[in-house]
Amino acid sequence: MTPRGEMDLATVTVVDDEPHARDVLVRAARSWQYECQSAVSAEQALSMLESRPTPIVVTDLRMPGRGGVWLVREIQKRWPEVAVIVIPAGQEDDAVDQCLQAGAHHYFLKPIQLDEFRHVLESTLRDVLVRREKERQRRRLERMVRRRTRQVRQTYLSGINSLVRALEARDPYTCGHSLRVRTYALCLARHLGLDERQLRQLSLAAKMHDIGKVAVPEAILNKPAALTDEEFAVVRTHPEQGERILSPIIHSRTVLATIRSHHERFDGRGYPDGLAGEQIPLLARLLTIADCFDAMISSRAYRDALPTAQAAQAIRAGAGTQFDPALLAAFERFVAEL
Repeated sequence: MTPRGEMDLATVTVVDDEPHARDVLVRAARSWQYECQSAVSAEQALSMLESRPTPIVVTDLRMPGRGGVWLVREIQKRWPEVAVIVIPAGQEDDAVDQCLQAGAHHYFLKPIQLDEFRHVLESTLRDVLVRREKERQRRRLERMVRRRTRQVRQTYLSGINSLVRALEARDPYTCGHSLRVRTYALCLARHLGLDERQLRQLSLAAKMHDIGKVAVPEAILNKPAALTDEEFAVVRTHPEQGERILSPIIHSRTVLATIRSHHERFDGRGYPDGLAGEQIPLLARLLTIADCFDAMISSRAYRDALPTAQAAQAIRAGAGTQFDPALLAAFERFVAEL
């Protein structure tokens, strides 16, 4: 026997065009402490359920209008959590099969046997309660996962910030440069109409694009004169080093590829992979423009900053060789905003 407290939770929609059969079902269910509403057609039942859904529907199959099979399909499409019991006549085997395939949970045959009806109702109610409890548990687990994800994200962001601070301690220019590059790159991306996901990926990649420089000796990193070929070869390793350092904590291939490829050139003469044209990821092509632009307008130990107009002209001159010419229109809008 189902406990009284659980019975009080149950409400049933009874659907049958025969007044006597409908009255018997409703009276019996109410006597077993179910709340009931009743309909004489599938269409009326659907309208009732839209106003007041019930966890259980008991329906005849053959009725005027669209009938029971259609009702079962509509219920499962709109309210998949609702349990449906169908009441066929003995000769309606095909219709029963269709109902079960459409998602009906139980059936019992006419003429109605009240003991059988009560057993099916109680069994269906238990199924409903079990599904409700599983759904509650699923929601609890989802909340736990969300909390854990937030904790992991905080740990991850702390790790990222520690890497930035480590790089800043070795090369104060690089941190300010990375933040400016992020601002410029996001401005370019918005002019191109990139979506929010791409903007988040670009933001992270821009912030971390030079993190591989932590593997570059300070004597090279802060050298006040021009680098030798051997020293420059060491500096050229920083995109790969950045990818290697970040791959254990950043799982986005797009972000890692953007960091790795931010020194590739549109003509294929960049590093580390010699990619050309659209082989270079789009976000990396954007980042390259922002990176080079900020480098030119910033003072370094070995040279003075270029005026903005001169740096912008250098970017234009590099279209098709160093930079993707398709991005120049966005760059012009960005420069106009400056």
